[in-house]
Parts: sequence; structure tokens; C-alpha cells
Amino acid sequence: MPKLSEEKINSIYLHCNDPRVPMEQLLQLCLDLESGVTVSGLKAANYHKIEQLEREYNMRAEDLVWVKAQGDLDALTKYISDCERGTFSGAHLYEAKDKQRELAQALEETRWRETRASGDLGRLMVFIKQCEEGTFSSAYLKEAKMVAEDLDWTMARNSGNPVILDGYIDKCRAGFYPINHQKDAEALLEEWANATIIAEWEELNLLKNTDPEKLRRLNMFIQRYTGNPADVVQRYLDKAGNLMNVLADASEARKDWIDLKERGASILDYVNFISKHPYCEYREEAEELIRKMKSDLLSEMKRYPFKFGREEMYQYITTKTLTMQELVDDSHILTDRSYNHIKTYPTTQSEQRELPLSYLENPHSEEGNTDVYFFGVGGSGKTCVLAGLMSLTGRLGFSFDPKGPGGGGNYAMELRNYARTSMLPPGTLQEYIQVIDAKINDPEGHLHKISFIEMSGEKTAQFAGMVDATSLGDLGPGADGLLNNNNNKLIFFVIDPINEKNVQMGENSSLWVTQSDVLNCVSSLLAKNKNLMKKVVGIHIILTKSDTLGDYVDEQTVRNLLEKQGYQAVLESIKDICSVYNINTQTGCEVGLYPYCVGKFMPGEVYTFDETDALKILRVIQENTIPTKQESKDTTIIERIRFWFNS
Repeated sequence: MPKLSEEKINSIYLHCNDPRVPMEQLLQLCLDLESGVTVSGLKAANYHKIEQLEREYNMRAEDLVWVKAQGDLDALTKYISDCERGTFSGAHLYEAKDKQRELAQALEETRWRETRASGDLGRLMVFIKQCEEGTFSSAYLKEAKMVAEDLDWTMARNSGNPVILDGYIDKCRAGFYPINHQKDAEALLEEWANATIIAEWEELNLLKNTDPEKLRRLNMFIQRYTGNPADVVQRYLDKAGNLMNVLADASEARKDWIDLKERGASILDYVNFISKHPYCEYREEAEELIRKMKSDLLSEMKRYPFKFGREEMYQYITTKTLTMQELVDDSHILTDRSYNHIKTYPTTQSEQRELPLSYLENPHSEEGNTDVYFFGVGGSGKTCVLAGLMSLTGRLGFSFDPKGPGGGGNYAMELRNYARTSMLPPGTLQEYIQVIDAKINDPEGHLHKISFIEMSGEKTAQFAGMVDATSLGDLGPGADGLLNNNNNKLIFFVIDPINEKNVQMGENSSLWVTQSDVLNCVSSLLAKNKNLMKKVVGIHIILTKSDTLGDYVDEQTVRNLLEKQGYQAVLESIKDICSVYNINTQTGCEVGLYPYCVGKFMPGEVYTFDETDALKILRVIQENTIPTKQESKDTTIIERIRFWFNS
């Protein structure tokens, strides 16, 4: 029989309880699988003899269903299910299962490809169920669940419906799905469930930070939700706390920012600004300025290490303005040792010990020694020169007497320790003169006894400001006794080339002089003492911190710099003095100019000791002194010249 029209079918269901309609007629319609009338349809229509009809149907329909189902996997599956539920007798159950396996094996791969390509979650669920029930193998079960999970998650997320999303989460928790998106789904569900707090927060954020209403509403927001343990609430309370900090700091941050921009702030100023106002609206701009300034700062440190003191470098390091990676590994501006040294000692004073000075009212040098003098203002580098020389014990037969009569032995030992550990000695702005007893051999093995005499930089500067000063004693306590003794004299003037500023002449003085003024005054005083000048065997100038002048520094470079800084007249004056008293005759009475650096200097007043320049000065001393057996300067000029060239 062809399928009945929908109208006819509905009419049968409507009149199925009419006594004139025999049950056998209805049963035949149900048994005709093409008619469209079904047992379930009659049950829905409340047919009063449905139970009897259903029993008859099950007894007589099994063979019909079995015959029709044999070539259809889905029909076979339903037939097997009906048999197992007891709907049918199961006479063909085993045969049906064999046919089901055969069809499933042949159709499994094709069915999986079609199901996957469909993008239909319902079809995927049917396929998964068929795998789990054994209709299909488990070959595609894991992949099917992954595809279904991704599709289900996308649908649930886009639905905006908490019920649908919760259903997806239940499948994840039950282990039906892999948990690829479970946490995301739970977080999303929590946000949906707390849509009110999110909407309120977004509305609050629309207000400008400068709007007074924003602070009031923010306070209300915090009060309303404080105590709510929900994760999403806690997240928004954290945001509210940060915003409260921003609003509280906004006014002060704006004032500080304007001040920074107006006064041309340094990189440290911007770092400190961020530290003080971490939540302000100017943070990103400040960070960008720091990045731009950092490159220039590192370049300047490489070129001019003396410009950067210890405290400044300590600030760069401890505020992490400049990292170890940037200062040591990338730019090689500092070494590992110097970087850690700066971190350990924030100031040079914190690493320095008080020097054991000799405070003799009448310092003296043993008769027959050659007295080696160092004149210079405070901070000129005299002490660093001496530290470098004292570190050379053992070179050229040089040694100093730690307990010599001059009293400077302990001072010499401490200076040597500073040089050998690459540390800067403290300044010695004292009034007293230091005398270090020492000896050195010449290349022929002759012994030269010498006394290193460091003149007080403070007294030297004071002397330059005195009116009509003619006494050698004005250079410090005991200076006249030393300078008037019968020993030969070798004089070094020590100049700091980077200090072109005026020097105060004494702590309480209102007068200021330059280094060239001091050198001129001292040389003028010495020149007026003829007996002294007859005993001078050499006058030289040491230019300290020579590494600030470039990679290669020779005597001509030093001369050019001194002339540029106003020393030309002084140099000519000293040359005239040398001509009058036959001093420096081996150089045509020219003053010897010697660049000196105690080592490779780095920013932060740290350095790596290098004995090169100290050894050059020591050789000058060796060549300008006379062996002990020729103590007097009464030797002839010819003998002195012969000694010079032989040495």
C-alpha cells in the first residue's frame, strides 16, 4: 500500500476509538510499514485497545521488520534494540548482530568521514554512541569526541545561554569530553552568572579619572562586593583596588610629571617617578623615555668614565635602571668584580680606611738620599701616583722601608694595598708632609737611596694665596728643613687634567686659584732659593688621569693639553729656571711631561690596576738619581751627563 496522506492519517488517529473501526483493520495498517500509521501514533491518540493491538503487532511484525532491516545498518540497530528490550522475540537476534557487524565494518570509515564533514553535533553524538555500544569499533571514537567537544564548546560559548554552557561543562566533568576548554567555560559561566558586576564595572570605567563622581562610585562598588567570595568578583575587586591607587595618585603624579618635563629630568628621575607613581597614566611615556635615554647614557659611560661617580653608579644599579647584562655582558663598561664592588660599597668612603699618616713637626730625610718631591693641589692625584709606585716593590730593585726614620712606612704599606686591590685611596688634605724611605738600583746594580716626599696639597694651595711668601716653611711644617738639606732633589709637579676649576686656598679662605697658579707660585719660590736649586737634579710634570685624553697619550699630547689649559707661561718659566741651574740638561732644559694612569678606569671610581705608567715614573726616578757613593751634587756636569746616558 502506498503511504496515506497526512490528512487521512490524522483522520484515522482522530476516529480510532469509533466502535465501527475494527482493531484488525488498524493492526493491518500498522503492519504495513509503508502506510504511515504506527503503533506509537495510535498510542498518542489514546486508542483504547492499544495494549492488545501492541501485543498482536509485536508477534506479527517481527518478521516484517527483520526482512526490511537486513540491508540497513540503522534499521538493524533498532531491530536489535527492540529485541533486547523484549519488544520482539529475538528469533533473528544473533543473525541480526552478525549482519550488523558486517555492515558496520563496511560502512564505518565512510560513515565517520560523512559525520565529521557534516559539522552536525547530533550526528556526532549518534556516531559516538554507536562506537561505545559496539556498533562501530573505537578507531575513531577519540577523534569523534574531540571534534564534538570543539563544536559543542563553540556553540555553548556563542549561545550566551548559561544553561547550554553548563551542559557542556557537565560533559567535561563527567569525562565524556577531553577538558580542553573546561576552565575557560567555567570562567565564562562565572562571568555570565555575574553579568551585573561586569556591566557595572564597564559603566564605571567610562567615567574620566578626573571626574569626582568616579571616585564616589568606585567606593560604592568596593563596599557592595567586598565579602563576595566568587572568583570573578575578586578579580574585579583587584581591578578596583588598582584603580583606587591610580585615582588617589593622579593629582600628585601630574604635578611631578610636569616638573620632570620642565626641568629636563635625568634617566634616574624617570625611574624614580615610575617607582613613586606605578599606576599613573604617564608610566608608558616615562618607560619609553628611559629606553631612549639608556643608549646615550651607556655610550657616554664608555667615553667618559670619570664623569660617573660611585654614588651615581650605585643608584643606576640598585634601581635596576641599568642591569648587569647591560653594564657587564653587553657593553663591557664594568667587569663582574667592579659591578659587585659598587653594589657592596655605595660610596668610595665606605670602602676606604683612614691612612696611617705621619704627623712629624720636623720631618727629615737621611743624609745622602735623593729626595723625590711631589707637589700638587688636593685631589690632583699625588696619592694615586705614590700608591702605584709603592706597589712596584721588587721591580728595578725598588723597595721601601716600612719602619724608616722618615715615618711614612705605614703610609706606604697602606698605599700599596690600595693599588694592588684596585681601590682608590682616600684624599690626604692634611697639613703634614709624608716622607717614605726607599731604595732602588740602577741597571749596573748601583744602590740609590731615596726619600719620597709628598707635600701637603692643602698647604700648597694656601701658599699660592699668601702675600709676599718667600719662606720654604710656608709649604708646610718641616718643609724648610727638608728643602734646605744637602740631599739632591728630584721634583714632580702633579696635575689633574680634568680639573680646570679654581682651587680654594684653605678651608676658611675666600680666595681661589687654578692649578697653574699653584704650580707657578711654587716654582717661583723654589727658583728664588739658589742653594736649593743647585741641588735639584730634575723637574718633571706628571699628568694624572691620562686615560681621559684618549687611547694613545704621548708627551706631545700632554704638552698640547697643558698649553691649551694656560700652562704655556709656566712651562717656559720652568725651562728658564732649568737653564739657569743646569737642570734637565739631557732634554735641553725642557720639563719632562709624563702621562700617568693607575689603571683602566671605569664608571663608579673603580679600576683595574695597571703598573705600566707607575713603572715609567719609577724609571725616571732611577735615571734622575745618583748612586749612594756619589751623594753630593758637587760632581761635574760631565760626570752627571755620563751617568745619565749610562743609566
